[in-house]
Amino acid sequence: MKTHIKKVIQNLSIFSILALSCFAFPSFGHNTEPRNIQNKLIPGKQLTLVITKMTTLEELQNIKEQMEANGLGFDYSNVVYNDKNEIIAITIRYKDGNNNSGNYSVSSEHPINDIVIVSEGSRISIKSAGSSNQAFISQGSGKRDLDDSNKNYNDQRRAMEERRAQMKKEMEERRAEMKMRMQNRRDSLNKANGAITKSTMDFKGSPNVITKNTTDLELLELQKSYDAADISFKYNNLERNDKNEITHISITIDNRNGSVSTSTFGNGKEGIKNITLAVDKQYTIMKSAE
Repeated sequence: MKTHIKKVIQNLSIFSILALSCFAFPSFGHNTEPRNIQNKLIPGKQLTLVITKMTTLEELQNIKEQMEANGLGFDYSNVVYNDKNEIIAITIRYKDGNNNSGNYSVSSEHPINDIVIVSEGSRISIKSAGSSNQAFISQGSGKRDLDDSNKNYNDQRRAMEERRAQMKKEMEERRAEMKMRMQNRRDSLNKANGAITKSTMDFKGSPNVITKNTTDLELLELQKSYDAADISFKYNNLERNDKNEITHISITIDNRNGSVSTSTFGNGKEGIKNITLAVDKQYTIMKSAE
């Protein structure tokens, strides 16, 4: 009996130890102090604006107002448009929230590339979305940066104006030279026609005429008549159209007195104009009617 009671007491003791252990172990597995973590990151406000070649002055003013509303300095000047209302030159001045200022200037004979303006919080950046136009960009906080930018713009603008003036001058000189050559050519033709007319008047014989309807037989007879007068008359490259009209002919005349003349008449498509031949030992004249 005593032995049974002793075993019961031992079992109760073991059970009590196990129960106390079960309550004690969780206190080592968990931290009872609560965590207190705060997120101090505040996302910055980003604003992206784009100036294209088609941006109007009104739109530029709207961009300026938007930038100022975000606490950023922004201004523009020297805006130049071409005949198609495309921007070919512009100067931009800007200032961010950290008091950093900069200048952006671009000028070209061609339309500008897109200019991208990005503001993020108190910072601002400006860049060109391309590389076909040369841009002058400076970063700083003094008046010297603005002066340098304006100087670059003025120098480039002056160079463009000088180049245009030079091109205009060269074009005017070429036109004047061409006009003079044409006038000299007309004077030479008038002089030659005058000489031919005078020579024809002085010619004592009877001029011969070759028309578009002159036959091969008539040309042969003309050749024989000149041979009889000790004058060589030859022709080649004779062409006729479907109407049997002469459209092309080359004539060589040698008066056998030191005068040899060769002329070609006709375009190979239309009948030739009348050809007047006045040849003797003193004159050799071949003239196509106007």
